[in-house]
Amino acid sequence: MERFHRNVNFKNKSLYQLNRRLLKKKAADTPLQTTTGHKIFGADEKAELFADTMENQFIGNAGIDLQEVNETITEINLEQTTSNTYINPKQVLDIINKLPNGKSPGYDNISNTALKNLPHNIITQIAHIFTACLRISYFPKIWKKATIVMIPKPGKNHSIPENQRPISLLSTISKVYEKIILKTLRIYIKPRAEQHAFREGHSTTTQLFHLFKEVKNNQKQKKYTAATFLDIEKAFDRVWHDGLIYKLKTNTRLPINMIKLIKSFLSDRSFQVRVVDQQSTTRQIQAGVPQGSCLSPLLYIQYVNDLPLHDKIQTSIFADDTMFHTAHKNRNYAIYKTEAIIFGSRQNKHLRQIKIKNQTIKWKNKIKYLGVTMDSKLTMNGHTKTTTQKAKGVRASLYPILNQKSPIPLRTRIQLYTIYIKPILLYASVAWAPQLSQSNWRELEAVQNIALRTITGAYYLTTNEEIRQSADVRSISETIQFAKAVFLYRASISRFSHIRVLTQ
Repeated sequence: MERFHRNVNFKNKSLYQLNRRLLKKKAADTPLQTTTGHKIFGADEKAELFADTMENQFIGNAGIDLQEVNETITEINLEQTTSNTYINPKQVLDIINKLPNGKSPGYDNISNTALKNLPHNIITQIAHIFTACLRISYFPKIWKKATIVMIPKPGKNHSIPENQRPISLLSTISKVYEKIILKTLRIYIKPRAEQHAFREGHSTTTQLFHLFKEVKNNQKQKKYTAATFLDIEKAFDRVWHDGLIYKLKTNTRLPINMIKLIKSFLSDRSFQVRVVDQQSTTRQIQAGVPQGSCLSPLLYIQYVNDLPLHDKIQTSIFADDTMFHTAHKNRNYAIYKTEAIIFGSRQNKHLRQIKIKNQTIKWKNKIKYLGVTMDSKLTMNGHTKTTTQKAKGVRASLYPILNQKSPIPLRTRIQLYTIYIKPILLYASVAWAPQLSQSNWRELEAVQNIALRTITGAYYLTTNEEIRQSADVRSISETIQFAKAVFLYRASISRFSHIRVLTQ
């Protein structure tokens, strides 16, 4: 064991592997329970039950037939296209060289490492295949078969299949082909200003910073802010294929050959669920954008790009998380067409009832948005509590390699803290840190202070400041202040006007 500890380091990734063993959730081996209460123990039966669950998930939502959509799809199917596209082998080689090592292969069992060791003549042949596929707007069916493994969701009853998170493994060659397609899609698909996901210079932090800024500005004007947080269940898995193709045709200038290619990419997809060494029967995917594909985020963005606006209501979108918010000095006037929470008021009594599709939406004093817990007064007490608890949990899991008796070098242990624990305390802190009370600040600092004492084994009379200086680690408050300065500078020089306005 000591020999193993002496040899672990960041360079050969052995330290990352050790941390994954301590932190990563393993696939559940508990029995599954069917809807009738029957328990399933065998891997083959589990695979079939998971496949049944996923098959139901990949079915589009029921809706009406839209003539304009049907006519557009028919028109696309009948239209003849030509293309003189040519894929250079160097393009393929550059993409392959950037693929990460160690990723699990898809249905064909071809790994990224295997692709990187292909001779040049095979790379040339792959480039020819890509060229031919692009010219006839075709996505090979064998590349559209996914292998799905299930990972248990933390804090859930793992005997229920829905409480397992599916991880889709796709063909590595298909991922190379998708990256070539993505380059063209980015030219024609432009996310709306309200969308902060999957975009350069945008993040959950920019979205949250915008929300906190709006709420605080409204409070200065003695206005209440009412916000609606829409949670679209299985949003990526329920995308209507014909509707997406219709929107690509009518709302973008994407060439028809590329639209037909995306149609081919989405159609005739299938999957199998793998449990241990057993595979389910092959099932069909009738809706959704494929998990694990680099094309899916941009296609989903286009799918929701035409979300309607209202001149008195602001819209904020982060992938499938949508928020509407408005403000007024009268809190009941502010809630028109909104729900969920009133920022600036602790009272939820006598508020207008909100319904969506005849379902009453409950008013709450606390909500969680993009991983940050917010209460109606923005005290951030709840977020401080959940954040520190999560960080303490990781700190406890890593204790065997962080404590002073660990044979791992001190500098490496400090690096482990800064990689695995400190980011939990800092997530999106640029947005919410200004709202913290002194007691909240002390709670955050205490998590770091205890971690550093555990790592260094410092004498109990040594001050926290002396420990931080010797470890060359900034305090949490200093780190956040520096991060905020960097954030505001980058925002001020952003090419997006809606990001630059965050600095004003």
